[in-house]
Amino acid sequence: MSTNTVSSRNESEFSKMKKVIISCVAGSALEWYDFAVYGFFATIIGKLFFPSGDDFQEIIASFGAFASGLIARPIGAVLFGYIGDIYGRKKALVISIYMMAIPTALMGFLPTYETIGIWAGIILTIVRIVQGLALGGGFTGTIVFLYEHSSPSKKSTYSAWAPFSLVTGFILGAIVATIMAKIFTPEQLETIGWRIPFIISFLGTFIAEYVKLKLDDPKEFIAQQKSEIDENKKKGLLRNLFLNHWKGVTLITITDVLTACGYFLIAIFFTTYFETILHLEKESVFIIQSINMTVFGLSILLGGWLADRLGKRIQMLIACVSLSALAFPFFDYMVESATFVSALLGEMGIIFLFSMYYGPIPATICSMLPTRVRLIGVSIAHNFAMAAFGAYAPTLATYLIKWSGDPTIPAVLFIISAGLTAVALFIWKEDSEY
Repeated sequence: MSTNTVSSRNESEFSKMKKVIISCVAGSALEWYDFAVYGFFATIIGKLFFPSGDDFQEIIASFGAFASGLIARPIGAVLFGYIGDIYGRKKALVISIYMMAIPTALMGFLPTYETIGIWAGIILTIVRIVQGLALGGGFTGTIVFLYEHSSPSKKSTYSAWAPFSLVTGFILGAIVATIMAKIFTPEQLETIGWRIPFIISFLGTFIAEYVKLKLDDPKEFIAQQKSEIDENKKKGLLRNLFLNHWKGVTLITITDVLTACGYFLIAIFFTTYFETILHLEKESVFIIQSINMTVFGLSILLGGWLADRLGKRIQMLIACVSLSALAFPFFDYMVESATFVSALLGEMGIIFLFSMYYGPIPATICSMLPTRVRLIGVSIAHNFAMAAFGAYAPTLATYLIKWSGDPTIPAVLFIISAGLTAVALFIWKEDSEY
């Protein structure tokens, strides 16, 4: 086969994938934009909705409301996994985008503790739960959608755009938060400034409409849809999953421990860590996170591309071991200097190593289950891992610092989660379905 023919085929494949990638990245980025904005304004939200006079307690309460949304994700995983495996990947994706965009916009209109007392925190928590339900199916729906649209030789390359969308959402959140910090005074930021980033997320409803009108279900799913729906209905989708594919669900869950813990420490915890522990100015923190999230996104795509060439398993194992070995040195460097540069470079080092593991993760977990139960299985396992190991990672890191007085102790969470994930990777046989 000539080089020109191969080049033409690759170009054709990418042109077909562009519409899928752009739509999926836009929809998923919206969902994670909200989580990023929440992280940036966690201290303000804690003060307005959970006032106690103790900065640590307010931050912990704010992270608790944040975690409640993640706890709801496994329920959303069952709901959207069922819709996606029975009625179609696209249908599940569209509904999840709507369910994220509208409640996120409502966040900007919520009354605070000063207005309605304890009900402010309760309503906030309920909104976070609805968002968590949507996220339970939205992100994994994006993962499976990209994976099943990709050719066998490009599974990691194209699937890596799913975690890239998380970072895109975070970057958008960082940019908007930085703009708010620049145009509003600290007093104005606590009254109206923090609300605007949430309100504008209503634009996400237009993304849902585009996906609904312009995208199709993956051919891999369509080819098996009729027979697999009959089998799933006959046996029961959940019964079929846990009776015949429990090994795959378990393996995905353990493989995802580092995903859960690592992502939320990087995306949510570090923002507060730089501000309250290293005592950097809020504007400086926003700039650091904006730069590092850009590095994060590019590193994820690099990690996915490399995995299709080096092999997912060996690359992810090397990343886990390296992160375990270097987590404490990176934290020591950040704490000892406590400057803009040390915070930027210390977090950047952690991010790069994490990305070499994170880029291949979507293709890895999708490859562990067959098409007929892939979406519900990946959704349940991934979201359980996020709820069990990620939801309270920022809260736990904050408690550990307060309990021990050691600002480098969050490194332990990276080491433990990377170790558990490495065990699963040793057990896994690459590209085997369970």
